[in-house]
Amino acid sequence: IKALDSRLRGNDGFFELPTYRLAALFCLLFFIGHSAFAATLPSIVDEASGLTRSPQHVGVYWTHNDNINLPASSKKGAPLLFAINNDGKLLGTLKLDGVRQRDWEAITHLDLDGNPTLVIGDIGDNRGTWPDYRLWFVPEPVALKTNITQRPTAIIRFRYPDQVPAPRRQGGFSGGHDAESLVFDAEHREFLILTKREKPARLFAIQLASRVNLSDGKPISAQEKKAAVVTARFIAHLPTLPAPDLVSWLLHPFTSPYADQPTAMALSPDGHLLAILTYSAVYYFYRRANEDWQTALQKPFASVSLPSIEQWEGASFSANGQRLMVVREGAGERTLISIPAPQGVPAE
Repeated sequence: IKALDSRLRGNDGFFELPTYRLAALFCLLFFIGHSAFAATLPSIVDEASGLTRSPQHVGVYWTHNDNINLPASSKKGAPLLFAINNDGKLLGTLKLDGVRQRDWEAITHLDLDGNPTLVIGDIGDNRGTWPDYRLWFVPEPVALKTNITQRPTAIIRFRYPDQVPAPRRQGGFSGGHDAESLVFDAEHREFLILTKREKPARLFAIQLASRVNLSDGKPISAQEKKAAVVTARFIAHLPTLPAPDLVSWLLHPFTSPYADQPTAMALSPDGHLLAILTYSAVYYFYRRANEDWQTALQKPFASVSLPSIEQWEGASFSANGQRLMVVREGAGERTLISIPAPQGVPAE
């Protein structure tokens, strides 16, 4: 057992034998005792892959489906956003007119010149073959109802700095990366994107100022093709996250090897606390005043294990920053859960 545990945990684990087992047990008991509720998402949301709180409607969150049930599929999915409340009840739907949903994996929000705006990250790339990626901007509806359709107002096309020209490939570039994590850093007016399948994962930034506004009089697809492609800026590597505890590993032998892959990020309303979600846990990093993300990401100061290793793929802080809402892919019960978020400033 010790040999297996050492192989699973490695030298970069946060806990030494047998202490980490006690810590894992404590985290599980903490979760069970402090999780306020678990809810069920609407049946139409069966591939939840992103979550963000509403910038103007109290107690409302926006989510969306992944492309379709088949990974890396080229089939078209409906470009729909779903407004839900804390209990998972469907409050409204928003369709992005003229937009192709290639592989939506994340959603965030911001105040754009006084207008509450949702930003969808078409950043998934299971095969690493896309030449570039997109962020779509759409105003949040003032009134929530079903069957709302709106055109996006802006787009950012970007690629990673290590993608290389490949004239024979469609799009002319190769070396793409899969990502499922996106937040907006209001202090620096930039988007943060975290890659998924790399070890270690890498954090990149894209300036809000690089967006291209879209006009009403022209087809979205034509403007999308003409939009300039910017290069994301590398910020930092994510530190090695601990492997799942031994019990979880044995109970989920097929998914455990991927359980430390980051699937979502959430930034607290005050911009200091960054939550990074994986298939098995949530890790919290704290950015102090005047501190950069490279320094803040050196080591998480807190973490909590999730109930089981599942496809947890979306996270958002509540408006008051006291709770973290988490969604997972799939249908059935417990597709939306709420856990308490760390409060206060961690000791240096």
